[in-house]
Amino acid sequence: MESKNFHFVKYEFGTVEAENGQQAGQMAAHPLAPKKSEVLIIVSQKMGTPVFPNLGHQEIVERLSHLETVLIWKEEHFEQKAKELEDRAGYSLFDHNKFITALYEMINNHNRDEGISWSTVESYLNEFCMKG
Repeated sequence: MESKNFHFVKYEFGTVEAENGQQAGQMAAHPLAPKKSEVLIIVSQKMGTPVFPNLGHQEIVERLSHLETVLIWKEEHFEQKAKELEDRAGYSLFDHNKFITALYEMINNHNRDEGISWSTVESYLNEFCMKG
């Protein structure tokens, strides 16, 4: 059987007892420190796909600990929206090699109050991926 490369993101969240934030950080990072924690590992064959792109660390911890749903935007969503727009137009509109760049731009520049929607994806397709 042929081996493939898999990429992973590992989130550990939990509690340590400490005198201050610096000590807590050191204890949390040390594998043998006494702590109550859980680990979530997400495995993907696709390198560079952001995981939980719209959330800060504390929000990730809160949602994971309460088992809330998290939306994950990926390059495949750009492919899906581009196909929809190109099917409607009847010809190729976008440089598909630029989808990952547009994805990262969208994530880096998003407004946390407004979030990301399909219209946001379309906007970034038009701005970063349109054939010249």
